[in-house]
Amino acid sequence: MSANSARSAVLAILLLAGAVASAAPPAAAPASDADRVVARRGTATVTLAEVDARLEEVPLDRRAGFMNSPERIETTLSQLLLTEQLANEAIAAGLDKDPRLAPMLDLLEKRLLSNLLLEHLRKQASADVDATNLARERYLADRSRFVEPETRTVRHVLVATRDRSDAEAAALAEELNRRIAAGESLADVATELSDDAGSKAVGGLIADIPRGRTDPAFELATFALARPGDRTPKPIKSQFGYHLVELVSIKPERQRPFEEVREQLEAEALASAVDTKLRAYSDGLNSQPIEADPDVVASLRERYGSVAPLPAEAPANDPSQASAGQR
Repeated sequence: MSANSARSAVLAILLLAGAVASAAPPAAAPASDADRVVARRGTATVTLAEVDARLEEVPLDRRAGFMNSPERIETTLSQLLLTEQLANEAIAAGLDKDPRLAPMLDLLEKRLLSNLLLEHLRKQASADVDATNLARERYLADRSRFVEPETRTVRHVLVATRDRSDAEAAALAEELNRRIAAGESLADVATELSDDAGSKAVGGLIADIPRGRTDPAFELATFALARPGDRTPKPIKSQFGYHLVELVSIKPERQRPFEEVREQLEAEALASAVDTKLRAYSDGLNSQPIEADPDVVASLRERYGSVAPLPAEAPANDPSQASAGQR
């Protein structure tokens, strides 16, 4: 079977498995996930427990999405199978007797154990945190953080100065302003003639504009309008050209209540409290004195090879010598 055929077969199996899972009766559970074979290839066998171990490398909140893809499942299984095939080849070659292997495995085990301990400590610390109370404290201490500013929704026509002179743009804007004053809707004029490609198709509509996000002259004109339906009496000049602006609606400033931001604040408070506890735990370990053999430590500088010395800096040219050479 070719590589493409094998790949297609794996994908077909995965897709078929997903399609019939709800109709098929549940299989009897094996003794353990370590005995439940997921895939085989050559000398390699991947168990469900090994897939679980691989997924430990993926953040918990991303695992469901990571494996919700037949292609990614295929890639993961192929990588695991290849790793075991290579390991089996290494054993056959006697490389499992390499004296470097034991300390490498020891270091890997210690890293994994340290990660497991941190995970354990994080769970313990999370259980001890009153996230709701801390979240409320955060909210009361900085209520201004949760104020939604006033925004304006407007319709506008832009007569740009990009492809015409300032005088031509000003004259065209005045003409369009007269048409609107005579009864044409600004929305219709915007749809027909506005140079703002982003709003032209919706009648010049720009929704929920806060202060500080648009050209200063445009903002000043927008926030000077008092009631929906009001419009600028004359064209407004901005860095982009000339605008005719009509106020559609005003959304006043609003203080978001605690319950609306509670989930966000609880997550922040929990993460902060847990990180503080873990940092204190690590600092306690780091504060313990280090005992080291100075001679062995010093030997590390050349244990892995000597560094070639940097070339000495060339002396500055002596003007008198240069002159002599030119004579």
